[in-house]
Amino acid sequence: MNRYAFSLMMWLGGFCLQIHAQQVLSPNHLDTLIQQMMTQAKVPGLSLALLRPNQPISLKMYGLTKADSSQKVDVNTVFEAASLTKPIFAYAVMQLVEAGKIDLDKPLYQYLPYADAAFDRRYKQITARLVLSHRSGLPNWRRNRQKPRVDMSFTPGERFGYSGEGFVYLQKVVEKITGMPINDWMEQQVLKPLKMNHSGFVWKADFESDFAFPHDDKKAIGQKYKPTQANMAYSLHTTAADYALFLEALLGSKGLNQATLTEMLGPQTPLPKRFSGGEIVPQSFWGLGMGVEKLPEGTYLWHWGDNGDFKAFYMVNLTKKEGMVYLANGEKGLDFADEITHHTVGGTHHAFSFLGINWQEELKKQK
Repeated sequence: MNRYAFSLMMWLGGFCLQIHAQQVLSPNHLDTLIQQMMTQAKVPGLSLALLRPNQPISLKMYGLTKADSSQKVDVNTVFEAASLTKPIFAYAVMQLVEAGKIDLDKPLYQYLPYADAAFDRRYKQITARLVLSHRSGLPNWRRNRQKPRVDMSFTPGERFGYSGEGFVYLQKVVEKITGMPINDWMEQQVLKPLKMNHSGFVWKADFESDFAFPHDDKKAIGQKYKPTQANMAYSLHTTAADYALFLEALLGSKGLNQATLTEMLGPQTPLPKRFSGGEIVPQSFWGLGMGVEKLPEGTYLWHWGDNGDFKAFYMVNLTKKEGMVYLANGEKGLDFADEITHHTVGGTHHAFSFLGINWQEELKKQK
């Protein structure tokens, strides 16, 4: 057992938290801690949702939508979810699997040839399973985003290799199978059934009155990206409250039967110590669409989002049906993901060493 050898229980705004720590934080102390971290990391705004079993989602909002404005982040403030788009798309794809409309292990080219990668015969080995578990062999993004050519990085199935390009290919396959534009299909399959009413994969007029602006590491305000085309790798715009509804569906097996969910969250590929590679870490792997950790205290699901000046992170304990998700509008919004997780979900997680996140080390750099 590690140095956080005992668990303490605390209530946060009615939310019962089990943390591995040596000090209980009151709700006010947690608020203070998050606000201090935001100040130190120069993150103007953050929205946090907490989930607990058999209880309403608890919401906490901090800071401003834009550094030079007075508009506070509220429950309806829309952020870029970045790669938190991927788990939601994976969830929808698994609904197709359950319906027998797509086979996880059938080569995607048999549904739809992909001219962008067809010059390399290895692309014919790519399946939906390999895309969702990031073993497609495609790079994260092609060298020249303006050109219709994507070079394979390795033979499909060989190892873990995070790939947005794989999700783009699978998106096109899903459009072929369903006969619908991906945005319309995702609205139908996920957003409307889960009542994610403040979310979209393309920009909506409803977002204009309450959205977060991007900020760099010096709090300089960037130009807001307003997608007109859906991209299943990164284009989701949402609120923490809405995204928590998706996580609640996962925790409650809503929208998928138990067998399908077990397949989705089972081990597909082991994860290395670091994102860049290294030795394999036991009990840490990628499922179909998200990271999974099987620890003595439970099974944890997680994913991060990084659209440059927008960051996001979630971690939930599948066993205990509790967890958190937060969205931030600053370049350094992931720097304290470990600290927020520590004080809301608890535990010691490989996810942070994998991503290179260590808030205490960041603090030392600032001194």
